[in-house]
Amino acid sequence: MTVCAVISVYLALGVATHSLRLYHWAILAAAPMAFVASNRGRRFFLDWLPLFAFWMVYDRLRLLQPLLYERVSVKWPYIAECGLFGWLAGGEAPAHAAHAWLFAHSATSYGAVIGWAAQLVYFSYLFILPAHLAVWWWRGGRHAGDRQSFVRHLSAFTLLHAVALLLYISLPVAPPWWVSLHGMAQPTADLVARTNMADAMDGVIVQGMIKNAAQWFGAVPSLHAAYPMLLFALSIGRRSRIAVATLAVYSAAMCITTVILNQHYIIDLLAAAMAVAVACMLASPVSRFLFQSSDGSEDIACTLMKPLLE
Repeated sequence: MTVCAVISVYLALGVATHSLRLYHWAILAAAPMAFVASNRGRRFFLDWLPLFAFWMVYDRLRLLQPLLYERVSVKWPYIAECGLFGWLAGGEAPAHAAHAWLFAHSATSYGAVIGWAAQLVYFSYLFILPAHLAVWWWRGGRHAGDRQSFVRHLSAFTLLHAVALLLYISLPVAPPWWVSLHGMAQPTADLVARTNMADAMDGVIVQGMIKNAAQWFGAVPSLHAAYPMLLFALSIGRRSRIAVATLAVYSAAMCITTVILNQHYIIDLLAAAMAVAVACMLASPVSRFLFQSSDGSEDIACTLMKPLLE
């Protein structure tokens, strides 16, 4: 019943605020699944609840965004970026220089290849974490090591999400594409409504993603960069050298991509690295609290969240 109530409130809020998207209706599948699921199915709901909760809370940030317009930082991030990294682009913000270069070479074959490759890397952010967690969760039912990997990663990413949500609300920051379009203008409802994504960034995939994003002014930290960074950090000393090297390359590619596509300043990536460091340091105590009781007999998370599936 609790699951049905949460889903009903979530969808009703979306309908009442005219912020419901077509993909939101997919959440209705959770209701019958919660009732007919086996013990392992219920365990899936409990284990993945922190990730589901973040997605739902982040999605509802679209309702808070208009209340943050007056506090969005536009000027100082740009000044800091140019001061620290302008030497990479002739005194300009590297993201703006990269955007100008892509636009100028969009008609060339190599410009198109770079643009599409960058978009695909950027888009992969949506799947990289669920894919890792799904494999470890599935194998964790039979192998204790995989269960520990799942718990360690879920705990670290829960911390990362908490830090990100706190900063998105307390310190909203305009991304470089906003400055490309509107200069140092403070966001307003009118400016947001008149924003043309095609003029702000390259690539139809990225334009669609940002247009439907819940929070346009959550540039710090960059979760696009933080996800592969954290996967890489957690893999050191625990996975094969090939896996560690692959995640290192993927992390670097994602960081470069976010700048090339005019989505983030380099300072946003540094903030992501600091958030990742915090998540890594606190992941162990958090995982012990959420997933391990004092005598090791039962997960505290299961004990606390079982009523949600009743």
